[in-house]
Amino acid sequence: MKSVEVTINPTEVRSVKYINAFSKKPGEKISLSVKSEASIKLNPTNPVVALVIVKVIVEDPDKCIQMEIETITGVNVSTFIDNLDQFIKEKYLPVIIISANEKVRALSAMMGTPIKIPNPRFGAVSEGESGGLTQ
Repeated sequence: MKSVEVTINPTEVRSVKYINAFSKKPGEKISLSVKSEASIKLNPTNPVVALVIVKVIVEDPDKCIQMEIETITGVNVSTFIDNLDQFIKEKYLPVIIISANEKVRALSAMMGTPIKIPNPRFGAVSEGESGGLTQ
């Protein structure tokens, strides 16, 4: 297999939706649920480019606080790769999720509701299997 150069662009915030109808009293605990999902979108007209979209949804059970943040990260490879989405998922998705986590954390702290995406789990594999960490 020939060597492939991978360029991961900086993570950008694509969209933010925020509703805060906060009605709790000072000192009351807030139970926030955090859901995140990542998807990889390929470009059929340019098969060496892909976008990784990470969407984070935060809300409390009473729906007083609702936040939806979507980030995008561009990935370019130097040559055509079969199953580019699987290649990105296996080798680079954890790094991209950590980058998105930092964007979400910084943005939510500015809005007064500091949150973070649940930490991705990494499983170490031997070098011969896939060359590094996988999710």
